[in-house]
Order: sequence, then C-alpha cells, then structure tokens
Amino acid sequence: DRDVTGVQTCALPISLRETVRSRIGFSLRQADVLADGEPVRDHWQVLARRDVEQDRVRARRTWLRGRQSGRPALVLSFAAAGASLDNSLTPGTDADADLVFYPGAVPLRAIVRARHGTAGGRPPDGGSIAGLLAGYAAALAADPWLDTWPALLRVRPARAQGQAVSDLAGDAVPLHPEAGVCWTLLALSGGHPVTVAGEWTPRGLWPLTAWDEDGRAVPL
Repeated sequence: DRDVTGVQTCALPISLRETVRSRIGFSLRQADVLADGEPVRDHWQVLARRDVEQDRVRARRTWLRGRQSGRPALVLSFAAAGASLDNSLTPGTDADADLVFYPGAVPLRAIVRARHGTAGGRPPDGGSIAGLLAGYAAALAADPWLDTWPALLRVRPARAQGQAVSDLAGDAVPLHPEAGVCWTLLALSGGHPVTVAGEWTPRGLWPLTAWDEDGRAVPL
C-alpha cells in the first residue's frame, strides 16, 4: 500500500489494527461490540477481580476462564466516585453466560451478553509458572502493548528474599511490590501449595484470589 505522499506503507492485519486503535484511545461502543461480535457461551469460572481508581472513576477488573474452552476473559465495569460497581460476578462462582469479545490481536476484554445461570463452581486447577510465562510470551508477541495477563497457578508463597511464589517444579516469580504483604495467602498456604488467581504484570504477580482446603474462594 502507498499513502497520499507515495511512500510505501505496511497494512496492519485487522485484529492488530483494532488493538492499535484501542491503545491510542479510540474506544468502541458496547452496542457496536454486541452487534458485530459472535457470542461465546461457556461455563465461565469467575477467578478474580480488582478495583482501581483513576481520575475519580472506579473500575472493576473481573477475570474469567471458560471451563470448556479454557479461554480467558476480562470484564470491566465502571462507576463514578461514590457509586456502586457491578457486583454480579463473584469470584468462586460459575456463570453460564454468553460473552462477546472486543476485537483485537489478543481478544481479552469481553461483555456479558446474556446470563443463563450462576452456581458455585469447583475450585479451578492451578497451572505452572512456566505455563504462565509461555502464555504471556505468546500473547505479547501478538500484542506488544499487553501489560496484564491472567494468572492461575498452583504455588507456595515465600518471604525468604522478598515476596515470591514458587511452584512444584521449583520455578518462582516475585509478587507485585504494590500488592502489599499477603498475610492471608501465607495463612491459607501454611507452607503448602495453594491455588492462586491474579494478574501477571512486568512488575510481578498480583495475587487476588486463593482457594482454601474446603474449596472456598478467599479474596486477597
């Protein structure tokens, strides 16, 4: 392709073009996403959520994973300061739902189009640190601006040299420095492996949910 100056340019694939548009501030209306996207029905495990505040607007980031598809999804909700956030997706439950994903090179963000029921789900199976890093590397190759990736691990927390978690293979990753001292995670573990869900970032793992011996989801 050539632009109006006659200089040869490289056309981006449609999925990457949508990613670039979103990164530079072009947002899609939910109505357009719902109208153009194909719904994906699954029993979505609600793994974790984190609330953040910026410019007097609160955002809730809720991470899901399809039991059949294994596909990750990120559902965002927003509220002005003082208003309530959407509380319909509770970690530790399953939502039988149709999701529609925003277009992109690594489609993570999704909208709940329809709910068919909610039930308490069995605890998810935690993976390895090597698997987490391999998945993030593959996603980063498709979307170089990706700075957050869902994590679901079977790990043991430790505080020997800074906060970290290690898996059964002996691999370890640090915890995010802003996550604070995760006393709840240490107490739940008791020195034994525990399943943890959270967000992986370039600064480390931000643990958000762990499952106790009885299979109950505990927010961190």
